[in-house]
Amino acid sequence: NIATIYDDKGYEAAKAAAEQVIVDGYGYQIAPVLFKPTLTTGEQTFRTTREGALSYFVGGNPTYPNDGGFALKGWRKCEIKNAAVFLNGNTGTTVGNVIITDKNGNVTTVDKTWTFLKDADGKVRIMAHHSSLPYLPDSPSQITEAEVLAAQEGWGEALVNIATTFDNKGLPAAKTLAGEIIDAAYGYQFGPVLFKPTLANGEQTFRTTREGALAYFVGDDASYPSDTGFALKGWREVEIENSAVRIEGNTAQTMGWVIMTDKSGNVTKVDKTWTFVKDTEGVVRIVSHHSSLPYAPAPASA
Repeated sequence: NIATIYDDKGYEAAKAAAEQVIVDGYGYQIAPVLFKPTLTTGEQTFRTTREGALSYFVGGNPTYPNDGGFALKGWRKCEIKNAAVFLNGNTGTTVGNVIITDKNGNVTTVDKTWTFLKDADGKVRIMAHHSSLPYLPDSPSQITEAEVLAAQEGWGEALVNIATTFDNKGLPAAKTLAGEIIDAAYGYQFGPVLFKPTLANGEQTFRTTREGALAYFVGDDASYPSDTGFALKGWREVEIENSAVRIEGNTAQTMGWVIMTDKSGNVTKVDKTWTFVKDTEGVVRIVSHHSSLPYAPAPASA
């Protein structure tokens, strides 16, 4: 009713209707009501006063600046599905779902607990009202920041391992190790990987195949004659400085610097963007990898 009055007659009429609903339906005239609305946070989470309840339902109160008016959101249908009802003397408590549908057909489900009191005049009033959005556990494929950072660290360690294997055991051993690392860390088994290496150019700039990635890291492939093996350059330390990490579902993107130090103490710094996907087996894999040397503006002319 509050929502339709708001749409048909405006805010003031809706506020008056909400005031009457609170007076008739809640027990603020008896005692503080234990009201925890769905969309409240911080110091104003709990609305034990009539003023706080009214503000939650219709907003318009500068004391509660975050209230947008929950009852004004175009609701047209409300269905209640109790999981249980407990009666004790003049009180009753219910727990279950409330499913509300707005005028555009959007449905919102909330978990709801009410406690009702039948007062001395025989009027049933709400004395406790706890509402929350249903808990949504992380899906098994949800990726975490810790997993992303571990994958980045693993990439750096792998680069060093390939370099030291090359120095100690030669190219065949380093190439075998690089192939194993690509299979474990990248997602070529699922499709093309969006890999733009630092030092690739021309028609072979983008390495969307496992073959192209392996050639970039260790060379030794006549199909990629310009590749000398980036991972064979004596790397001994890799440091990653993220500018930002963005996570959504089973996908994460990172952007920042990768700082690599070789066995002679020379340092190379590259700009790096990765996209990681956590696959159905829980393995975090690189599906996009863009690396470039930092932009160096031309010196200003005298």
